[in-house]
Amino acid sequence: MPPALAWRTQFALDYQGEINVDLFAGGGGASTGLEMGLQRPVHVAINHDPDAISMHQANHPGAVHYLSDVYEVDPIEAAAGRPIGWLHASPDCTHHSQARGGQPRKRVIRSLSWVVHKWAGLVRPRVISLENVEQILQWSPLIAKRCPKTGRVITVDTVVCPETGRKTHRVADPGERVPVQEQFLVPDRRRRGHNWRHFVEGLRRLGYRVEWRTLRACDFGAPTTRERLFLVARCDGQPIAWPKPTHHKHPKRGQKRWRSAAECIDWSIPGRSIFDRPRPLAENTLRRIAKGIQKFVIDAAEPFIVPIANYGRGEVVHSTDEPLRSITAWPRGGAFALCTAYMAQMNGGFNESPGRDLREPLSTIAARGSQQQLVECRLSPDDQVGALRVAAFLISYYGKGGPRDLREPMDTLTTRDRLALVTVTIQGTHYVIVDIALRMLKPRELYRAQGFPDSYIIDRGHDGRRFTATAQTRMCGNSVSPLPMAATAAANDHQVIAAHCAGGAA
Repeated sequence: MPPALAWRTQFALDYQGEINVDLFAGGGGASTGLEMGLQRPVHVAINHDPDAISMHQANHPGAVHYLSDVYEVDPIEAAAGRPIGWLHASPDCTHHSQARGGQPRKRVIRSLSWVVHKWAGLVRPRVISLENVEQILQWSPLIAKRCPKTGRVITVDTVVCPETGRKTHRVADPGERVPVQEQFLVPDRRRRGHNWRHFVEGLRRLGYRVEWRTLRACDFGAPTTRERLFLVARCDGQPIAWPKPTHHKHPKRGQKRWRSAAECIDWSIPGRSIFDRPRPLAENTLRRIAKGIQKFVIDAAEPFIVPIANYGRGEVVHSTDEPLRSITAWPRGGAFALCTAYMAQMNGGFNESPGRDLREPLSTIAARGSQQQLVECRLSPDDQVGALRVAAFLISYYGKGGPRDLREPMDTLTTRDRLALVTVTIQGTHYVIVDIALRMLKPRELYRAQGFPDSYIIDRGHDGRRFTATAQTRMCGNSVSPLPMAATAAANDHQVIAAHCAGGAA
């Protein structure tokens, strides 16, 4: 991480001058990014989630923390007479996101952004930033969804359809008046973007210059492709600046290559075989695994050298064309194992990708943390029974016309005579796939991918409370990636410093 973006705990020390406020602070992603970019602390943090605000307080102890709904905090009281240099807001994005599909929306959640106007009008922050999904640009009023056959309102109540036996949402009876809180609400497509334009114009009427852009976290050094809209508004007369990407898939001069998902993985943690599980994996999961094995392992096998013994944090994973560190006598194999792996994409809906190459950034991390799962093909010359099982598994998904005799050649797969073992040819050498392992990523791996430093406290709160892995993952999925936030803050801070210096010199 560049020294200018290093996160330091001494930001907890008091700072004389302007203060910085994080309205939807969560576990502290945006606050960490602001402190990286501004080199100054966040002084006020607000969030309604007790665990999230406790994690924030553990990592940002110098801030005043409000465990509260953002609308219940008085901006004038929170500012306490101090000028606000930067106000950031990351309101809940779930009811704007396309990932929600055809589910009903809630007006209260979609309207959280309006609290920014309250702070802008009462305490006039010099700079305001807002982060959300790009679909917030389509923010529009909500209307009741209607049955295409009858035109009647669809309610949030569910009933069992007598024809299909499946649960469905109830259609209002003829003449029934359905209260708005019981209506299945959806965005009004005829007024798409109306509320967003109203929100922006409100800031401009308050004297702010407003711009926005979509930034990808991987372009600023985070190993995730998370893409979010960033809005910046200023009332200090300074122009709004946007950071230049420091990383790229195909870097140009002065840029670095995207950081890979493989960097985030703790390869000492074993995966679990997809076979012989007490609870079998779902059919869609198995199909995705088979598709990913075909694409990322068999068709393009470039294995990683994985350190089994965790002797050094820096030596996480190597490609096969890199020199290895010293080979040790123990464990067997010199503390290395040959392994091909990829990141399976396990969410359904609009995302039909089977996964991602581990040399690419991780896809967007969600609150459940289940959408990215590590698949490994473990190679060993001894386990013939396992090799046959892997062959049968892949044949069942890729053999034309369904499963076929293991002694027959496989479509697009290399086979061995008679046993039909699935082999992968790497630099002229044949390897046999004897097992397929699958595991969820651990919280620390997810936080690394999101761009948090390893020093960030994620397993406990300020008062010693312990966070479950589920809670840690949820707070990561709901967090702002610190690195694009840091880059945005730095780009809009150096001009002010330069202007002050110039004014002092004059």
